[in-house]
Order: sequence, then C-alpha cells, then structure tokens
Amino acid sequence: MRNGILGAYIVSLSCLAHADISSVEKNSILNALTANIKKQYVEIKKIDEISISLTKLKSNPAYSNSQSPEQFASLLTAELQNIDKHFAVQWRNPNEIHDQQVKYEDWFSKLSRKNSGFNRVEILDGNIGYVDFWGFDALSDNSRKVAEGVMGFVSNVDALVFDLRKNGGGSAEMVQLISSYFLKPNTHLNSIYWRSTDTTSEFRTFDNINGSVNLTTPIYILTSRETFSAAEEFAYNLKHLNRATLVGETTKGGANPWQFYELGNGFRAGIPIAKAINPKTKTNWESVGVKPHIEVSRENALDVAYEMALNEVKKSVTDAYQVKDINDKLMELTGNKALDGTKP
Repeated sequence: MRNGILGAYIVSLSCLAHADISSVEKNSILNALTANIKKQYVEIKKIDEISISLTKLKSNPAYSNSQSPEQFASLLTAELQNIDKHFAVQWRNPNEIHDQQVKYEDWFSKLSRKNSGFNRVEILDGNIGYVDFWGFDALSDNSRKVAEGVMGFVSNVDALVFDLRKNGGGSAEMVQLISSYFLKPNTHLNSIYWRSTDTTSEFRTFDNINGSVNLTTPIYILTSRETFSAAEEFAYNLKHLNRATLVGETTKGGANPWQFYELGNGFRAGIPIAKAINPKTKTNWESVGVKPHIEVSRENALDVAYEMALNEVKKSVTDAYQVKDINDKLMELTGNKALDGTKP
C-alpha cells in the first residue's frame, strides 16, 4: 500500500515543473542518450569510453541524489564534458505553455538586422585599418554587399587589424569570403567531416571577389576567451597559413558542429556530429582553443597589435608625413603603457 501511494505521488509530481525524476525515468533518458551518442557522435573512437563512463555513472551517489530534471541534466552534461566540451544535456518542461517560453532571436537573424555584425570600421593613424565585428553572417546578397563595403574601405591600408574579441562565430561561407581578400584563389582553408554521410566538405577561398586581393598586407587578429566557432576558424586558418599574427587570449574552443536530439520526457542532448579538419595541422581547435602568437589580456590586445602594426609598416614607409604619424602614435602608445604600468 505504501509503495502504491509513493508511486502515485511521483506520477503526480511529474506533471509539475521542477518535479522529482524517478529512477526509471533516469535510466530511460540515459539509455536514449547512450544510443544517440553511438549513432551520431563524430568521434567514433571515443564512443566506447563514453558508454563505459555513463554506465559507471549509475553507481555514483550523484546519480541517485539527482532529484530534479534540471539536476539530472546538469549531471549528464558534466559527465560528458569530461570527454568533449561540446556535449550538452538540457531539460525543458514539456507541460509548459509554449507561448510562455522564453523566445530567443536566431543568431543569423540578429546578424542580418545589425549590419551583418560589423560594429566599427576605420583607418587608424599610420594608415592601419581596423575592423571590429561580432559575428560571421550567413552569406547572402545583402551580407556580401556589406562585407564588400567593409573590405573596400580598408583596401588601401598598410596593415589591418581584425578585432574578434567578442565574435561568437557563424557562417563558414563568410569566413571564405573575407579570407578571399587576403589569400590566393582556391586556397584550402578548412574541411568538415560529417559522420552521417561519411563525407568531407572542403572550404576554399573564392576564385572571384568584388575588389582587390592583398596578399602581403600585414594582418593582426585580436582574440579573447569569448572568440568562438567560425571566428576561431578564421583565426586558426590564417594562423596556420602564416597569413596573420594573433594577439590576445586563447579562444573558447568550439570546432565541431553539433545538433540537438530528443531523448524523451523533455530532455534533449547536443551531440557533435561533424568535425573540422585543418589541411595543415590535420586537426582542429576543439576544446583547446586557438592559441595566439602574442599572449596578452584582451584589454591590452588592441594596443599591442596596433604597436606591432605601426612598427612593421614603418620599415617600408617612405612618406615623411606618414612616418611622423607613425612615430607620434608609437610615442603615445609607449606613454600610455608607462602611465598605467601595463606590459605587452
């Protein structure tokens, strides 16, 4: 009788938000998770390790102590991220009214309505170009025109700084387009291997762009721990093609495309289904991030890169007025460092 009452109590609570989750439900979710990972996860060699880890988790006190769906989802996420940081398990209350759920704007929709992510484009003293953008928009007629305008504006600079410190990534095709302004046509940038089809897609610079290709303009890329996904690819590609100097912090470390799979009872799992493969390194930046050439805090990255660009340009400049601009700016940057006590 007592067990019957307890069972009814659990069933009634399962209809409420933040209700307790039964051991039967946990095992069902765990089994569905394991099955989806075996079927979808791109790193096939790690699947046995993951399966063993999830099986052992059942005997962990934390497993039985997880009282709510949220706690259980967090436990599964933590366990999986010991192996791959791109895994995630989420719970959404299936009984919650849809209209009351928090709605988030799609990443590419936001980019599209906000100038394709470009915040600031200017020519700094010494004829150094500066481009600050927070995302790589999906390639369309409109976004292409925006990118072409940006690239046209900085086409005559003597050095160029790309600020990716707040860039959360986006489209690999936009990476291709922007890279095409600084590399030879058909340069192999990156490849993506897809487990579902056992195929590899190559991403190369375009044969034709609207504007000039600058193969020798010094490029500096600013990075931070927030730099993610396609922004990391852009930095990683140009770094290993010896086409840019990276300045700042090691990036976040997201190289493998992923997708959500439903597990039942409001649970879903984000599982990496493909992986980037760089043609030079034969690997990628997943979980480890992209390490810059010059490691400095994100706050100091621009000044350090700017100073490096000025010194590089100064080597070949012959115009006396530009030399004066460069020297004046170098003195200002040096003075600022002396005043606040910062070091490169």
